[in-house]
Amino acid sequence: MLPAIKSQRLRTLLAHYLAVRGDRRMPARRDIDALQLGPVLPIIWISDYEPAAGTFRYRLAGEEVNEIWGMSVAGSLLSDFVAPESFEVTNEAFLKILRDEAALLASGPVYRCIDRIALGERLALPLSSDGVTADGLIGATVRDTLVDLDKTSMNQQVVTYIPVDELDQVVRRVAGD
Repeated sequence: MLPAIKSQRLRTLLAHYLAVRGDRRMPARRDIDALQLGPVLPIIWISDYEPAAGTFRYRLAGEEVNEIWGMSVAGSLLSDFVAPESFEVTNEAFLKILRDEAALLASGPVYRCIDRIALGERLALPLSSDGVTADGLIGATVRDTLVDLDKTSMNQQVVTYIPVDELDQVVRRVAGD
């Protein structure tokens, strides 16, 4: 069974993603309309995959994203701001989104790779500059409650990959259909 998205902000992002992709498998970065994503903008990030670097370059990051990292991450590679001990796991999760053409939905401890861990929910979706091949990401993370590192197992995060062809079912599940 597909998971439900709890956060209204993440549901807004998913609904916009599905609307702008039209008949294509994935939308392009240029299709994303910031005016339609107002309440989501502070938590959104957009990145492009850079094959030569083997990782993602962040093109845009909302105010809350930058606040969490303590810097503006726009223009930076993922490897520039994620700690080396967490980079491989994070990068591989993002590469899986591209390879499998699937959304990542995670709940539980978020921002585990820095010391500002909170309970929350994350949605990351593939983007495609040509409408066919996944080559970028748009994502957002909702942080609810800060948690004590000593009392929270990092294994408590639940991650689900949802093929892009099944994303409309997630919307229907949220809507109660």
